[in-house]
Amino acid sequence: MEDLVIEEEGASSALRITLGDFLLFIKWMNQTEKALERAEALPTLPDVDSGKAKEWIQLVQRLEERFRRSEERKLALEANVIAHEAQMGQLLSRLLANIASLYDNLEQSQKAEEVRRRAAALYVG
Repeated sequence: MEDLVIEEEGASSALRITLGDFLLFIKWMNQTEKALERAEALPTLPDVDSGKAKEWIQLVQRLEERFRRSEERKLALEANVIAHEAQMGQLLSRLLANIASLYDNLEQSQKAEEVRRRAAALYVG
């Protein structure tokens, strides 16, 4: 049964695929699906002679590794953005407090109070 061969007419041996190649890859993909559902690492590359199946499996492994690295980078960037947003909020708060203090020192308490109201509105909304 594993001797069934799919080969394009006039094609080189590079396009020769056996049923065994398909079965091996499908078995590995089933294991991969279960591993991904459990958030585990992908199964290792089976120790077989099938060059085609190995190529397919290695391709899936490379794609999964690239996806994992991009997810890690994305999480790091999101954390960085959150930290910068917090820092900007602190800087804006200090700036508004300093502006209000400046107005107080200039004896313009009405403007100082307006700045404080606007600062408070920023943190409520």
